[in-house]
Amino acid sequence: MRIAYFSDNFYPEVSGITDSILTQGDEMKKRGHEVLYVAPYYAKRDYEATLVKDEKGNVIPEPEREYNVVHIPSLFFPGSPTGHGRIALPLLASLSKVKRFKPDIIHTQTPYGAGLEALFVSRILGVPLIGTNHSPIEAYIKYSPIPFPGLEHIAKRYDSWYYNRCHYVTAPYQGLIDLMRGRGFKKPGGGQPNPISLEQFTPTTPEEKQDYKKALGIEGPLIVYAGRLAPEKHVDDILRAVGRLVEIFPNILFVASGHGSAQKSLKLLAHQEKIREHVRFPGFVTSEELSILYKAADVFVIMSTAETQSLVLMQAYASGTPAVVARAGALPEFTPPECGFVVDVGSDAQLSQKIELILKDSPLREKMGRAAINYVQQFSPEKIAAQWEKIYASCFDKNLRLMDDAKK
Repeated sequence: MRIAYFSDNFYPEVSGITDSILTQGDEMKKRGHEVLYVAPYYAKRDYEATLVKDEKGNVIPEPEREYNVVHIPSLFFPGSPTGHGRIALPLLASLSKVKRFKPDIIHTQTPYGAGLEALFVSRILGVPLIGTNHSPIEAYIKYSPIPFPGLEHIAKRYDSWYYNRCHYVTAPYQGLIDLMRGRGFKKPGGGQPNPISLEQFTPTTPEEKQDYKKALGIEGPLIVYAGRLAPEKHVDDILRAVGRLVEIFPNILFVASGHGSAQKSLKLLAHQEKIREHVRFPGFVTSEELSILYKAADVFVIMSTAETQSLVLMQAYASGTPAVVARAGALPEFTPPECGFVVDVGSDAQLSQKIELILKDSPLREKMGRAAINYVQQFSPEKIAAQWEKIYASCFDKNLRLMDDAKK
């Protein structure tokens, strides 16, 4: 099968969408399918932001990955949560290359610029369009750089309009599909989780964890967050909780990897909370470095209000790291009680209490870590790819029947 993925998020922009479609695409290629990506053109500075350098300033190369990608015209997106977002322009610049690729399925990851390009190309070529909604629009509208009255209403109406033009629609969890149906979405659809690269993120023993800490120069408890440093991620809640925990754990460390529009304000908050020496903002880190962080971590914390699955949470689970998450979006659904705790957004008191419990109770911490490893196996690339093959085949066969009926 030949699959064309259209997305407004792609390498070098760091995001869960980027990770999920690359992991999925890699697995589909392993299974004998052909894959093409259509994504925005990124500027040189966007690629430079992902470069990791050693102490001497030399670039540390990541393993190269072959992408069959078509870049379409785009504009810089002001106020982007990652700081590197692009607005793809649906000018059909990809049409000729996609036509030569001869896709059996077009799978769009977003409903906007690249999504509109996918819709137009799908209609012109007569190829079934599958849509995936990765994000609840309500969680992002409040942080729009250009707010105006009625924007949320317009965005919801647009979402329904767009996804009602797809043959089938998925979201990482069923709750988002149900939310979409409540505002006018009518097409077939269902929950379909994203894959997790279990080869990259693996568990370690308590003894090995101490070795990883020592290698990183960490002597005490380690809290880790990974992902965008954006307002909807509420990393500020974690910083305030760390401020409380310093009194109990004088050598505690919180590492927040990633970059984004909130980075400066978070650094300022760390200064105001007088915890600068207990916080590190390493910026973009390689997959290998992130894996080591998870191995060294005692607890993973995410307080985002905009998650529909959270790949970084799944990566922490795969590493055997228990979690404390926000009672928002899909996070509670993907956090069984045996794997971690769920706390209210904005309650640094609750958050610090649960983190303290995990840090003080090593048997509980290890038990949760083992449960997390078992839980995340269901999201392996192999299992998720097999589910997608069934979805793609069903949509492809249905489209063929419709075409045959139209010829009669």
